[in-house]
Amino acid sequence: DIWLWLLLVYKKIILILIQLLGGLGNQMFQYALGRHLSLINNTSLYLDTCYLSDRKPKKNFTFRTFDLDIFNIAASIAPVSISKQYGLTKPAFTKLINRIIQPKPLFFIPEKKFTFDATVLHLPDNVYLNGYWQSEKYFITIQEIIRKDFSLKLPLPVHVQKLQSAIENSNAVCLHVRRGDFVKVKMHGTLGIDYYGKAAQLMCEKITNPIFYIFSDDISWCKKNIVLPGNIVYIADEFAVEKSRGHFSLMMACKHFIIPNSSFGWWAAWLNTNPDKIVMAPKVWFHNSSWDTKDILPLNWIRL
Repeated sequence: DIWLWLLLVYKKIILILIQLLGGLGNQMFQYALGRHLSLINNTSLYLDTCYLSDRKPKKNFTFRTFDLDIFNIAASIAPVSISKQYGLTKPAFTKLINRIIQPKPLFFIPEKKFTFDATVLHLPDNVYLNGYWQSEKYFITIQEIIRKDFSLKLPLPVHVQKLQSAIENSNAVCLHVRRGDFVKVKMHGTLGIDYYGKAAQLMCEKITNPIFYIFSDDISWCKKNIVLPGNIVYIADEFAVEKSRGHFSLMMACKHFIIPNSSFGWWAAWLNTNPDKIVMAPKVWFHNSSWDTKDILPLNWIRL
């Protein structure tokens, strides 16, 4: 840690440092923006994971882990000393001293709003980014690189591979139901059975012989409450595998998608390469419908 810090101070090494927040889907958005900026500036990308590893008690909070290591990402974990130096908890006095002793300090860039901010893509190197950055507009011009980076690093277990083969050979519709912490956290909110029923009915009007593969962190609730036209397959927890990479790969293998207000489902749908895919998503992404989230969903997705 100390060696990298010394290099930053005395050799003026340039980098992009981005703070990771939330679960896998959120981390993917944050990485994608950081990756784009690192390419624009021809510099290194470092990931600040200190917030993820912090286990201090928080009210109505779900602790997360660093999950991007399931992919072939092109970034390094920032040493703790660097993260603490530039992180959110750094005192203002320390910031001032750093700007005096370091010729080219990192500048803190917070996300100002949920809509796409084009000025972010014109930032120079040596910035510390804090936010969620949930829009494909931050990385759409390098989408092939992002797709390659988000390929799984390790092969899936045999039982998951067999199910994936069955999904790929059917008219599979991924229906993702997110509950878990969303039931308690008011910021997000959960979608009712009306949303899934309406989306499934519309999907049946657009494609023939759909098979609805239901993925959820609460399958028992789905079995009791969701009624769909057509065939249904519930995907059990045994297919999730570590860090949910099994579920993610199986979801991505489907041909069409009905997703909730979840970045995990968003990425599974976005990474899918079916040119004729139909993606349905809720037009109200957060519980507070007054927040402008128009840039979260790609324009060709159906908003319900």
